[in-house]
Amino acid sequence: MKVKAIAIVITAGVLVMSQAVLADGMIVPVRPDLPVRGHWSVKYHHVKVTVRDQVASVHIAQEFVNNSRGDIEVEYLFPIPPGAAIDSMTMVVDGKELSGKLMEAKEARKIYEEIVRLKKDPALLEYMGSGLYRTRAFPLQRGKPAKVIVTYKTVCKKDYDLVEVFYPLNTEKFSARKIEDVKVTVDIKAKADITAIYSPTHDLNVKRKGKRHVVATYQVKNAIPDTDFLVYYKAADEKIGATVLTYRPDKDKDGYFMVLVSPNPGLGGKAAGSKDIVIALDRSGSMSTHNKIEQAKEALQYVLGNLGEEDRFNVVTFSDSVDTFFPKMVDATKKNVSEALEMLERIEATGGTALSEAVATSLGMFGESERPKYVLFLTDGLPTIGERDEGTIIKASKKANEHKARLFAFGVGYNVNVKLIDNLVRANRGISDYVKEKEPLEAKISSLYNKIKHPVMTDLKVSFAGVKTTMTYPRELPDLFDGGQILMVGRYDDGGKTTLEVAGKLQGKKKNFKYKVALAKLSESNRNVFVERLWAVRRVGFLLDQIQLNGESKEVVDELIKISKKYGIMTPYTSFLADESVNLAKSKEIRERMRSNAVRLSKSETGVGGQRDAMSRRQLNKAMRAPASSGVRYDQSVAQYGYSDDKAYKAGKKSQRIANVQNVGNQTLYRRGKVWLAPGTEKLDLKKDADKIKEIKRFDKDYFELVRRNTIEQNQVFASQRAGEELVINLRGQAYRIR
Repeated sequence: MKVKAIAIVITAGVLVMSQAVLADGMIVPVRPDLPVRGHWSVKYHHVKVTVRDQVASVHIAQEFVNNSRGDIEVEYLFPIPPGAAIDSMTMVVDGKELSGKLMEAKEARKIYEEIVRLKKDPALLEYMGSGLYRTRAFPLQRGKPAKVIVTYKTVCKKDYDLVEVFYPLNTEKFSARKIEDVKVTVDIKAKADITAIYSPTHDLNVKRKGKRHVVATYQVKNAIPDTDFLVYYKAADEKIGATVLTYRPDKDKDGYFMVLVSPNPGLGGKAAGSKDIVIALDRSGSMSTHNKIEQAKEALQYVLGNLGEEDRFNVVTFSDSVDTFFPKMVDATKKNVSEALEMLERIEATGGTALSEAVATSLGMFGESERPKYVLFLTDGLPTIGERDEGTIIKASKKANEHKARLFAFGVGYNVNVKLIDNLVRANRGISDYVKEKEPLEAKISSLYNKIKHPVMTDLKVSFAGVKTTMTYPRELPDLFDGGQILMVGRYDDGGKTTLEVAGKLQGKKKNFKYKVALAKLSESNRNVFVERLWAVRRVGFLLDQIQLNGESKEVVDELIKISKKYGIMTPYTSFLADESVNLAKSKEIRERMRSNAVRLSKSETGVGGQRDAMSRRQLNKAMRAPASSGVRYDQSVAQYGYSDDKAYKAGKKSQRIANVQNVGNQTLYRRGKVWLAPGTEKLDLKKDADKIKEIKRFDKDYFELVRRNTIEQNQVFASQRAGEELVINLRGQAYRIR
């Protein structure tokens, strides 16, 4: 293959952009009869982004494979996000620099449209607002992989102290086969301490090399990524870092905000405050099954062995009676810890469960002090000794907890009453978790303890000066720990510049931190649409909590339907919305179906089903990301929160995918038969309302006229349509049926 070497260079004077230009390439066959997808695949895709003082150096390595029966002539397309500018760029194929041309969005738009028209495939329409780097054609030989290396430099967008790194990873959905290895590494060094690092799109493995050096990695094997990669980080010399992201699509309605609160890395470890901790262990007879008591003892040995020298502790054990290792809280000296370990070793499982007395005793162990106070409470059964009424037990716990300790409860096995446990932790500012039968117990307890080992700031309150916020989640903010991060979402009534205040106790002393921020009055793009969607996920979790813990009500059921339907949030209780037999326009039938599910959920207390329902709610309430919405979905489905059946939950299978629903850009589409219904068209009867609907044939003159008039988001919906499918969409007040 002979190619001419060329380096694409843009002068530094045009380095003005709306986000970091981290684009991703795809192969397009030149032959008009060959589709965009199906004839080639990606073997691996590795990206290294090195960010130094807001300048990103990007290195992309891909290997393309020809899956067809003969050689195919192809060109390499490199979509570049709107408003982007590149300092310098080179591309190498099989060791040789490849010639190409960099085009602005207006010129690129014509090329995208030409390819769509030629290939009869709308897949590229979602890039209609993007610029383009386009190579000249070169052969992709059968059986000989083509290694492509792209390097360039760019400048990342910065808003106050928040820096954004963006990579359009979703072009990999065109690969005919799963990619063996996808890896994106972001190596960040800053001139100030890096307090927060967050991705709304992908799970990151974050390693801190120092206060001002972080390496964040996303890696997946044998997959086809279809979601753009986005990372935010904050660099500022402050003890407590706070970051705000907002989204307001309608200036006449409330906006959505997300607040990230993170401690400075220098406040962790020994610099963090000491704590008081009580460990409560159920030693009733049922703990002898499945080796639970031995696992629990191993877990508690780990906790005791990792107490800080300045900590204080005690251990409560309970069965028919409640006992304590020490008469009161003791210092975590080597002598006291050693004595506690010896007493722990002698514990045997026998008798009933005096749960109410054990909770009250554990919460009542603490005296007056400025230290953070925590109870690790572990039980595998129902209260069988003493008080058994749920409401009375909760009232007694609140009365005993006069020093405002946080209760972390673990329900072990399927005999636990999840409604009781969840209401106990809600009443005592904590969290709950559940362990399946035969599931390793020590791993969960040690993992939690490692997270709460070093408390940095407690009793947090977050507010905006002069701005009213509503429906904030979590309702009760947790404490802030070393290496941890608090994510809070909510709604606000008025945009503009304001002051964010984070108040609480830092190492035992009251502190207030203030930050200048801006809440969007009207969002100019959908880049931060994930903020609204994440709020919706947390809101659904809250509504399901109300149903399982307090019983169903018409108001809660109606709102749950409305939010789940709008955002495509599928749970075991709302996934019926994806059923093709369900008419989305018949609200009465949908309400009855949802009410039936709500009644079942409200009665779910014990057994596998009770624990499964509790863990499903937990997924929603702890969600750090919203459903993928940053591009066309490859598989036209969404991931469900929670498990639909006990068997799948027991097996710990990956999250179920729900067909007939897809999130495209900022919209949720539902499939009925071969027709996809976009928002605002669900109530149309395609037969009775035919006179209201204008029919358009795909790829004809009228189709491309719509494409040219559409917004980027509307063309994303057009791009989601596959061969043999129809699309019903409302554009500028007119309903269209694209056949």
